[in-house]
Order: sequence, then structure tokens, then C-alpha cells
Amino acid sequence: MVKQKKVVWKMINLGLDFGSTYTTVSIYREDTQTLETLILNQTLPFIPSVAALMDGQLEFGRAAKSLTGKKGARVFKAFKMLLPETNPKKLAERGFDQMYTPEVIAKYFLENVLRQVLKNLNENEIETLVIGVPEIWNEGISTLDGRTMLRNICRDMKFVKEVKVVSEPAAASAFFAHNFFVTTGKKFEGKILLVDYGGGTLDITLTDVLSGTGPNGTNTVEIKVLERTGAGENEEREVGKAGIVYMETVMEEAIKRSGILKDTKEFVYDGKFYKAVDELEQQLQDRTQKIQDVFEEFGLDEEELNEIRFVCIDYRDESVDVTYGLLLEVYNRVIRPVFDEKLRQMIAYMDEEGIQYMDRNQDIFKIALVGGFGNYYLVKKQLEDTFKFNAYDKRRKNIILNKSDCEKAISLGAALLAAGIIGIRNTASYSIGVWAYNANKQVCPNYAIRYKQDIVFDKVYFARGSVDNEIIVIQAISGGFDRFLVNFGHHDKTAMVALAKEEFSRKLANVVQNQYHTAVVGFSLDSSGVVSLHIHDYDMLEGRIGEEDHVVELTRLGDLFEVTTAGTGKV
Repeated sequence: MVKQKKVVWKMINLGLDFGSTYTTVSIYREDTQTLETLILNQTLPFIPSVAALMDGQLEFGRAAKSLTGKKGARVFKAFKMLLPETNPKKLAERGFDQMYTPEVIAKYFLENVLRQVLKNLNENEIETLVIGVPEIWNEGISTLDGRTMLRNICRDMKFVKEVKVVSEPAAASAFFAHNFFVTTGKKFEGKILLVDYGGGTLDITLTDVLSGTGPNGTNTVEIKVLERTGAGENEEREVGKAGIVYMETVMEEAIKRSGILKDTKEFVYDGKFYKAVDELEQQLQDRTQKIQDVFEEFGLDEEELNEIRFVCIDYRDESVDVTYGLLLEVYNRVIRPVFDEKLRQMIAYMDEEGIQYMDRNQDIFKIALVGGFGNYYLVKKQLEDTFKFNAYDKRRKNIILNKSDCEKAISLGAALLAAGIIGIRNTASYSIGVWAYNANKQVCPNYAIRYKQDIVFDKVYFARGSVDNEIIVIQAISGGFDRFLVNFGHHDKTAMVALAKEEFSRKLANVVQNQYHTAVVGFSLDSSGVVSLHIHDYDMLEGRIGEEDHVVELTRLGDLFEVTTAGTGKV
């Protein structure tokens, strides 16, 4: 009898940074205890967040990007940002329709990426997938819908066992806190200023990191977002003053100045133009060190730099020169003012709070520049000039082990979270509850979950009175409840109120069995921050909550609730 070899199954835990322009996937390898970003059938780990339809076939990543400008190719971009979008006109402007919606394209794109991962690793299943989303996705009802949709897209993949959606600053902060522990042997306690500059977005977030120990002995971090500001897709619902706009403006100016157009009014944003932009982007990535060397040698003198050619780009069978002077001129006009304004906004907040952000010798305040555009020399120099960095500056020490990791910090942090190497304290990103009549027939807010409250995932928290903290009993039959409440900040004055639609009112009334029964309403959050509404029958004679739980997962809050400006704040 041949003795069978025991099979040891490896658990695949992945971290995913699903960016507007690039996607990266990282893994924590349990067998070697190493953290790495995966390279999938290409030379770099950065997968273009692009899909293209040609001859009835969908392509993804670099293959899709290479079809830009090709006749008959239909290219899809920015589908993550547009997940919660319901306006058909806005979607049509981006090339989407009823068949190819942002949700459909995102599903195909992510499934393609994750299947490539499994193929490269020779595995069949992902144990835990942690995916990052912008912090601003916790600050609005429509973006909460996008968060839920993203979770559902990944959860519905048969080869993914568990999905968690976390904020990108939380994932990046977890990564930097882990690096600090690896380097110093100490847990990081302090603040991290994260400057995330990508292709479509600038996000500046100040986080407060408190360390602890989880129930299984793992290091945990409580990450509180103290302040955030930014520009671009996440802030303005369109591509803003970030990497994409910069490269498109450089290319447009170079073409117009080349003289190949008889009249600059002939210029059109077509496939050939975007193909030239893609080539410019590739050259900016490939020549990172060369760009730094030239700017440091010649300084920031536009006139002198205009004499130095950076690259020659093909456009409509003609050659277009891009000079270093043009790179600097467009940066000063398009990027520098916006970046400076947003940095100043954050600095004003830190000044008001008494945060010692200019102290180079402290180990409790760190600054990290992440994102693809954050690797560009002019962006790095502007940040360094603003905070007056020097060679011995502790504000970047011990959290950045490898400069190249800054672009991958979100996916690397997400991989650590997926593997359980580091954990995030479970706190609510917003308050949620109901408005109900009190004993004096007055409508008042009654929260079930409070902002930054410690929570247990999937546990039901019932709406309670603001004074006596008793569970609120809803007079469903007499119309005692018709509104629920979401508060995205510390104070009630910032609350949003939503009217319950007729469908929800009927659902609530149907729970009540007879005249001696009413109902109680509760809410739960899962590990991705997705909200579920729970309605229980309440026996008034016995003072008992019924065991049957009528659950409504709020995949789209608008399915059951109609947002209104009535109440304590402005929507």
C-alpha cells in the first residue's frame, strides 16, 4: 500500500487597490512570511484600470489600453467611480449603456484580474480578499451604495470565500504602522498625514493611529480619520487636477505648439490623441530618475528647460516634441495651485488643532506620499518644500522601508489585513438610526449606531432614546415612524434625513401582528461597512422583542428611502 502524501493547503489572502487609473494586487505569503505585490503577465505590478470592447470581445488592463485609438474599439475607464451613478446621461457621456454598465465592466475587470492571480499562484480559491475604497465613500449615501456594490461584485465570485471593504487611508496607515513595528520593534502611536495623488484624484487624509492587541494576540490599530480634503474624481465626480489631466494638458499643448495643425481649432480629443497621452504616461514612468536628474541639474527655470527635449511622441504620423520646460510650465499652471491650496487647507486644520507637523525630530507625526502621480518628481518636490524636509527628517523615517512601496501602500496594507497580520479596530464610520415620536408627540433622533462607536460586525443594534437609552418602540400602524437618519460626522447638525418610501412603510406595518404589538428597528454593519435594516415585532404586554428578524440589506439606500433636506442638516 502506497502511503499518500499529506496535502498542505495554502490560504491565499489578497489585498486589492482598485484605483481609478491603476489596480494593484498584493499578497502576504504565509509560508515565507513575506509581503509582495504581484506582477501579472507584464513588467510592472500596475494594471491599467481599463476595459475595451472590440469585435465583441472584452479585453482588460494593458491589452485594453493598447486598443486606445484603434478603429472599432470601445474603451471603458473610471468604472469604479461610476458604480453608484444612476444618471443615464452621465453614463452615456463616459461610453456606458444598459448592457455595459460600470457595474458590469467592474465585475468583468476584477474577475479577470483575480483569475490571473490564481492562475499565476497555481491556486483555485481566495480565502480573504480585502479591497480599498476612498475615505470619502464613507461620507455620502450614494457612495455607500458604491461600496456595497463593490463588495457584492467580489462576493459573487465563486472562488472568493470572504470579502472585506476598507477605506484606503486605513489600509495605507496599517501598512506604515506595520513597517514602523518591523523597523523599531515598537507599536506606532501617532498621526500619519497621507497624501494620495493618483491619476484622477488627490486625497489628503490625516489619520490618528492608536495601537492595541487583538483577541488572538495580533497587533491591531485603531485608525481615526481626523480631517480630509482633496480634488478630482472622489471629490468632484469627475477627473480633477491630478495625473490624467496633467498628462492630457501637456500632450495637447505640445501638439498645438508643434505646428503640425494648420489651425489649433482643428484639435480634437480622439483615439489618436489618447494614444499619444498613453505613450507620454509610459515615458514619465520609465524615466523617473532621468526627470529628477534634469530638474535637479537645471533647477526650475522654464526658459532654460524649454531647450531640453524630454521625449518625442508620434501623433497622426508626425513627431511631437515634449520639453522639460513644458512639463514644468503645465505643472505650475494645472497642478501646483490646486495641490498648494489643498495642502494649506490641511495645514490650517493642523494649526488649529495644535499638531506639531513641522517638528522634524519627533516620532509621533509621519508624512507619506502615495499613489502613482505621487512618484512624479515635481509632486514630491512641492510636498518637500511645503514641509521643509531635510536628510535627517524623522517624519518619514521607519514607515517607508522601500520608496517603491509608496505606490503600492494601499494594496500592501490590505494584504496585511487580509492575512490577519494586523487588524483594524472595528468602529462605525457614521451614525445611523431613526426619527420617531417621543412621549410628547415630538419627533426626535434616536441612534442605533454612533459615529466611531466600537461595533461587532453583523450584530443588531436597536434604535435607542437619546435621553434614557431605552430601545425605541415604533408605532408602526399609527404612522409613528416615517424617517431614518444617517449622520456622517460627530455632530447631529450634520445629519441627513431620509423619508421611508411607501414600500418600506408597508413592510414595517406587516411585521406588527395585532393591536397589542408594535415594532422595533435596528441596524447592523458587516465587515465591509454594508448596512442591513432589521425589523422585529414587539409585544407591548410582555415587553418582549420577537425572535423573527425581518432583514433588509440596503444595497442601494435609495431602494427604500428617499433623501430629503428636512431635519437637522443639509443633504
